[in-house]
Amino acid sequence: MIGSWRRLAFVHLPKCLRWLDIPNYREALILTLMLTANIVSLRLRAHSWMEAQKRAGSLAVINIVPLCTGISFGLPADLLHVDRQILAWFHRWVGRICVLHSLIHCSLLLTVARTMNLATSRHIVPIAAYCALFLVIPVTCAAVQRRYLQFAMKCHYLLTATAIGALIYHLVERRSLYRWYLIGAICLWFFISAVVCIMAAWNQKPWGSSQKEVVMNSVSDFLWLDIELPLNRAICPGQYVQLWMPRAGFRAFFQLPRFYVAFWENGPTQRIVRMVVEPQPGLTQKLYHEALKSPAKHSVMILGPYGHPLDFYRFGTILFVVEDIGFFRALSYI
Repeated sequence: MIGSWRRLAFVHLPKCLRWLDIPNYREALILTLMLTANIVSLRLRAHSWMEAQKRAGSLAVINIVPLCTGISFGLPADLLHVDRQILAWFHRWVGRICVLHSLIHCSLLLTVARTMNLATSRHIVPIAAYCALFLVIPVTCAAVQRRYLQFAMKCHYLLTATAIGALIYHLVERRSLYRWYLIGAICLWFFISAVVCIMAAWNQKPWGSSQKEVVMNSVSDFLWLDIELPLNRAICPGQYVQLWMPRAGFRAFFQLPRFYVAFWENGPTQRIVRMVVEPQPGLTQKLYHEALKSPAKHSVMILGPYGHPLDFYRFGTILFVVEDIGFFRALSYI
């Protein structure tokens, strides 16, 4: 019975719903619960539409808190024991709900537009915050991220920082108690980011005599990366690492590309981890062309490994259906 419900949860929905970022019944159920909770919170004991509009501003600030997952989804996903993709999906939908609350709250301006001058910082700043939040939606849609991932992420961070700055000004100017929620959310983001960086630095110990280097080779239109990790650093099939390569160029300083582990070999004191990626416009394409000339080396800071392996022990025979570069992600399970 439980198995049949589990299979139903992962059944794909019609294409129109998948286009709306609702891929299967599990995500549809989670989204229904999220929307129900927000609608109840918006309308509960609200005696008028204007009161609901004012409350929407508070809910928009509250919804910012779960968005503050730090510089990487890897550590929060591992701590919550969920897949990175479901956490990223949850992040996107909480952000969209936050934008919807902001729109409802900004609609208050329509009721005062005829009696008040809107060309003041008291009204312009919250409108700017809403516009910045709204513009995050198109730059994080799947079509844009597939083609211009790094550009989209830079726009995402820039727009988010603009919105947060405008919201802080707006809430402080109004002397709202919800400014503390926003400050708490910012502190949470910095705390999680600091924990991720400290863990990476402690595992790597860059203050030692040797620094970790990634060796890159271009073979058969793919970029291969080899990294040596200590034997005591556990790694499982299906995991991935994120590499910070500040010496690879100015753009690389602000990027944390993700690489899935294809396979690894254990040596006497080190474990050689091999990853493969298909070059995409941006950093990986730059590294690929650099490695075409000769094998390249770059000092790196390693975040991870992150992710949880799939549990195949319940099955007798496993059939992998892979396409193109997906073959290499299946290698670590074989």
